[in-house]
Amino acid sequence: MRLNVKAVYHRGLGAAEAGDRTIHDLSRVEVRRGELPRFNLPMGLGLHLDARRFGSGRQTRKRALILEAIGHRYDQVLSDISGQDIETHAKRIDQAIACVRNWLSDHRRADAPPLPGPKALLRDYGRFQREVVTIVKEHRLDPLSKLTHSDYLFVVRDSIESEARRRAAA
Repeated sequence: MRLNVKAVYHRGLGAAEAGDRTIHDLSRVEVRRGELPRFNLPMGLGLHLDARRFGSGRQTRKRALILEAIGHRYDQVLSDISGQDIETHAKRIDQAIACVRNWLSDHRRADAPPLPGPKALLRDYGRFQREVVTIVKEHRLDPLSKLTHSDYLFVVRDSIESEARRRAAA
């Protein structure tokens, strides 16, 4: 299979142009024995940072949350991002949720209500993990780890809508 580098670059550039807020977890580049690393996340981060630095107008207001499992590990392989604010999550879902929640909260509009706290979001995530099995079965989809991106988004939307209906009925 031949990789179309130009298409990948332009898809990444399109994503960098589209979003003012992006999240990049560099720990997701880790490799398992016998596998090759995936560099989509660092590439997307580079495009985002370049758009912020060399762009104009809206591009200069871009913000990125950069996550890593271990503090300063990126210095060994991606030293060019030194000086960026990088949050560590120690490969713990509760810490990752807190990092993302707090960053989103810090970057919300001044008139926006506060976001639910990290503990509430962790409970919501646990509920999602339990009910996703039912949603996948109901729609005769592949297991969660094998879903396409659009199918995964469907499952997430279905879960959010179900929760909204439950809360409205309560």
